[in-house]
Amino acid sequence: MPLESPRFKFDATLKKVEANQAVLQKGSSGTAVHLVQFALLDLGFSLPVTTGNQNNSPDGIFGEETKQAVKKFQKDSGTLTDDGIIGQKTIRELDGLFLGFDRRVRLHFRSIALTNVPFERSLSNAEIVYAQYGIKIEFASGQSIALTESQREKFDQIDQECNWDLNDGEFNELQGLGSRAPANDILVFYVHTFADGNTLGCGGHAPNRPACTVTANALAWDTAHEVGHVLLTSRFSPVHVNDRRNLMHPTSRSLASTPILTDRQVAKIRSSPLCRTV
Repeated sequence: MPLESPRFKFDATLKKVEANQAVLQKGSSGTAVHLVQFALLDLGFSLPVTTGNQNNSPDGIFGEETKQAVKKFQKDSGTLTDDGIIGQKTIRELDGLFLGFDRRVRLHFRSIALTNVPFERSLSNAEIVYAQYGIKIEFASGQSIALTESQREKFDQIDQECNWDLNDGEFNELQGLGSRAPANDILVFYVHTFADGNTLGCGGHAPNRPACTVTANALAWDTAHEVGHVLLTSRFSPVHVNDRRNLMHPTSRSLASTPILTDRQVAKIRSSPLCRTV
């Protein structure tokens, strides 16, 4: 039977485990191990070694600590063989414990530019990366904003510097265009370009008006990245993570593989008033 949990069903390796074509065991590594470790953490298992590196936590390395946590999970189930290996029966047991979503984040899209990456892909990528942690990204509304001639001249290129708190200037004016969104939802604006051509997105917004801005030439994971900044807020440290696998790496991601988040990032996102209990 196919995996049903949003945490697991998008991962190619876990699909193979469920199909009895692979196992995760001591010595395994990668995103599939990371997702299993995260599930174990959410079930209350302690993994202090696995979560010791803030840039990649849990670390996705199936060591002795993970093996012992898996054995304990299997023993506690009462139906699984406690061999410390994630095989078909064990992944199915985990899958059944994480059906559905725990949290949701609602996004409202406002566009003054066509994006190079199809909108459907950017949205789908955002849905997948947050689903790994039980967070549902919901499309709440979309609007193509008709600009006046003077507005087109002003917003053809955003010249204002990207800062966290944008109480005035082009960003603040831009994010006031179009239909408003509820205070606990996030507005995502698509624009042509910034003056700094190396900057593809900005998570800055006015207080109490959660929003981010993404340029037309942004890559496929950049929308999810900027939404991450809004959810994490300016007070979270580190703002960017120097691990290429992480969604919040400072450089735009062109890799097809799904980025991940750390347990600290997820804990902060889950505590956000913008990330509500389902």
